[in-house]
Amino acid sequence: MRPGDKQFAVIGLGRFGLSVCKELQDAGVQVLAVDINEDRVREASAYVTQAIVANCTNEDTVAELQLADYDMVMISIGSDVNSSILTTLVVKESGAQSVWVKANDKFHFKILQKIGADHIIMPERDMGIRVARKMLDRRVLEFHELGSGMAMTEIIVSSRLMGKTLSDLTLCKDCDVQVLGFKRGPEITKAPELNTPLEIGDVIIIVGPKVTLAKKIKSL
Repeated sequence: MRPGDKQFAVIGLGRFGLSVCKELQDAGVQVLAVDINEDRVREASAYVTQAIVANCTNEDTVAELQLADYDMVMISIGSDVNSSILTTLVVKESGAQSVWVKANDKFHFKILQKIGADHIIMPERDMGIRVARKMLDRRVLEFHELGSGMAMTEIIVSSRLMGKTLSDLTLCKDCDVQVLGFKRGPEITKAPELNTPLEIGDVIIIVGPKVTLAKKIKSL
């Protein structure tokens, strides 16, 4: 690992873990990939910075990995819930700065919360929510939950809004909602003027309370 580079570790190299590794490596950060399965480690070694065969339920093994030096650790152990929980405990106790964990179900989720996981992901549930939101309102491109009841979303301008300005939209008038950006074609404008006239296909990027966004998007 080169000093000063962003460093991430991914423990558990199933389909989810491998996809995280690939995305991180493509972003130009340093990635350590770890699994007890030699074949998975061999597969990951083709594109990550370092790939290691190791059992991270073992305290001595985790201590040797020096995970406290990493910006973030992702634990994406698959169906073995006990190994996921024990690994999370060991990694947290090793002094890791930020520990993200993939949960398989609500029971797993609750246990991870109690033992101090910093962020918990349920991929199938999260993807299901995103798909359902797109099915309910095709104007919503993305809806990202940010935690603490906040969310960020991208809204595509339909013919109904053509000719209006951002200041005309009730959503943008809410004091708790902030317009982060505005995209027209390839150009993205940060903190756009609220008198900007809207055209079909424009994309508005906003952040605010999740409940407020979900409710007011319907009025657009």
